[in-house]
Amino acid sequence: RLGETRDIGYAARDGTTIPAYLTLPPGLGPKNLPVVVLPHGGPHSHDDDSFNYMVQFLATRGYAVLQPQFRGSTGFGDAFMRAGYRQWGGLMQDDVTDGVRHLIEDGTADPKRICIVGGSYGGYAALAGAAFTPELYACAASIAGVSDLPTLLQESKVEFGSESDAVNSDEETIGRGSDPQVIAKSPARAAANVRAPILLLHGLDDSVVPVAQSERMEKALRAAGKPVTFVKLAGEDHWLSRADTRLQVLKELDKFLGQYLH
Repeated sequence: RLGETRDIGYAARDGTTIPAYLTLPPGLGPKNLPVVVLPHGGPHSHDDDSFNYMVQFLATRGYAVLQPQFRGSTGFGDAFMRAGYRQWGGLMQDDVTDGVRHLIEDGTADPKRICIVGGSYGGYAALAGAAFTPELYACAASIAGVSDLPTLLQESKVEFGSESDAVNSDEETIGRGSDPQVIAKSPARAAANVRAPILLLHGLDDSVVPVAQSERMEKALRAAGKPVTFVKLAGEDHWLSRADTRLQVLKELDKFLGQYLH
């Protein structure tokens, strides 16, 4: 049996309505459930209500799944997307946080059993949630996520050249690596704030977000004495293209969530 996916909305702190999808475990209503928050990657992309293997896997394990379409998401107009520019760890993260608080307030979520999980930008959002709103989450898992924004921006300059369209786009949508706000919103530089256990998963052949991003996060968490598990995915790319790797990731998530949300 598959979980039921509902199209919902909630009010952000500035009054903007944020669209979202809420998938409920099969046979259960929205009452005091363990919740997995699953921000999408991109960040300039969006979810829909079609079949999503990770969402349904989580739902069949008894978790409600929240997919917030935070500002910066596509599909809701140009102004909505551009509102996310230079808002890594800022407005985009606030929209995710406000979705979690909405589920707590309306009784859907058990406030002590909430985990944030994501891949790519969603992995960044998971780490940022653990670092910048540590009171909200019992655990966090990042799959091929970004942990250090200045390093990511510098790597882009080295790979593509400082005058390239790729670097210009990065600086427009993320900011400059020397910007204090960009530095401050890097989870690896705020590891001391983390309270929840962290799971890192990263493909060793990732050409989009280098595995060094997860290595940097692991090093920072260990230096701060925080609980972290790092699973390196041999022969895997950014998108978990291999079926056996997807199974491995789901099994690792199942074990991790089972330990901290039950």
